[in-house]
Amino acid sequence: MQIERNPYSTCFTEPGQLPYIFPESGQPQLLLTEFEQHGFQGQIIGPHGCGKTTLTMALEPSLRSQFSMIKRITIRKDGAVSGEIRPKGNQNLNQTTLFVIDGIENLGWLHRKIFVKFIKRSAEGLLLTTHRAIKGIPVIYQITPNFQIFSKIVSQISPNQQIDQQRLEQIFAQNKLSTRESLMSLYTIWEEDRQRFISDRDTQSA
Repeated sequence: MQIERNPYSTCFTEPGQLPYIFPESGQPQLLLTEFEQHGFQGQIIGPHGCGKTTLTMALEPSLRSQFSMIKRITIRKDGAVSGEIRPKGNQNLNQTTLFVIDGIENLGWLHRKIFVKFIKRSAEGLLLTTHRAIKGIPVIYQITPNFQIFSKIVSQISPNQQIDQQRLEQIFAQNKLSTRESLMSLYTIWEEDRQRFISDRDTQSA
């Protein structure tokens, strides 16, 4: 084992750093078509850490042909909102603006209703990512955790490091099928292996 930067570090695995892997070919175009058919209003649902944000980022290049501006808003568990909602300076929210909102379920129902109503009035497009479906917005895609997809992601991140598939399945199951949490576990395992390598090397050279 070489002493190198941990390939499971956040800078390599955070949303946008890895391509989104669909279970079947042709699904990206089907998703985009359905989004357009619903008037560019839709939500992507799935459990914690399954790749919802990564998916929206993978769709951005295609969506930019439809919208002149894409604004990302993240709502954390405490209800705090990050990202610019209102335009700054000479920016104008117009009919070519798409809002991508992560974590909409973290708002109380009344606040959420007011928030979504404002966004729908302000822009043509609205794309939500959420753990559970929100009323009034069509579900255009549902992500189901998939070990085969997770295994492909690991192969992309660290193609030169072979991990026993049974061990990988155990890690995925222990983390309740969360890709994000499973990658964090692999980060820890990689660091532990590196420390053992350094310790053994130092012992041999002593």
